[in-house]
Amino acid sequence: MIAFLSDWGNESYYVGVTKAVIKGIAPSVEILDITHGIEPFNIRMGAYILQKAAADFPDGTIFLAVVDPGVGSSRKAIAVRTKSKRIFVGPDNGLFTFVCEDLGVSEVRELDNVKLHYGGSNSFHGRDIFAAVAAHLAKGIDFSEVGDLLMSYEVLKFWKAYAEETGVVKGEVAFVDRFGNVETNIPGTLAGRYFDCDDKVIITIGRKKFEGSFGRTYFDVRRGSILLHEDGSGYLEIAVNQGNASEVLGIRGGEPLELRKA
Repeated sequence: MIAFLSDWGNESYYVGVTKAVIKGIAPSVEILDITHGIEPFNIRMGAYILQKAAADFPDGTIFLAVVDPGVGSSRKAIAVRTKSKRIFVGPDNGLFTFVCEDLGVSEVRELDNVKLHYGGSNSFHGRDIFAAVAAHLAKGIDFSEVGDLLMSYEVLKFWKAYAEETGVVKGEVAFVDRFGNVETNIPGTLAGRYFDCDDKVIITIGRKKFEGSFGRTYFDVRRGSILLHEDGSGYLEIAVNQGNASEVLGIRGGEPLELRKA
């Protein structure tokens, strides 16, 4: 199985021809689209969504992930094998930061075996390098054949989630979804240690402060009100019932935030 994520959208031919290359190399492989709606060039959003999605895929899945504003530059093309035997193929730009942290890294290799590449385009590595290598891996080649061993890989700088002794919970905005919900990197279990249902919570983002209610579902608050709850992937989400939390809070992603009981 190849799980495919990108910021390419579905309006052009990029996704289609990339799948065609995969099928040309490994005709029997199953390709599942995670999403192609990552905000263009937003590596952080891609990294967080890849983290959320990877948890639901079985061990042995090959992930083809392409959010690559540095295509054609000196950034490396890599494959990462995790301790759970999942493989991630894509650019070495921090896109694999969170899956590597969650799953543990077994081996990282540069995709420098050109015999496994489809073509030599300087601007379409998603098709010519990443997809082709992912297809060969799905077909059964040994991981060591993709290229030379690397001792390090790029990671994003981020605000790690934690709680202070005072009960203040800190983390960062991971990304904003298409409904305007603000996804955070704060585990729901961490927030649940300090907040109970119907608690009023002060949300601080920079110099801005907002008040919301801690709950379970969107309808725990009135329409237009702010809700904090655990989303389907186990992380804290800030939402506005039938509204756009991103617009209300004025944030887009990457901002540090802190939560405290009102």
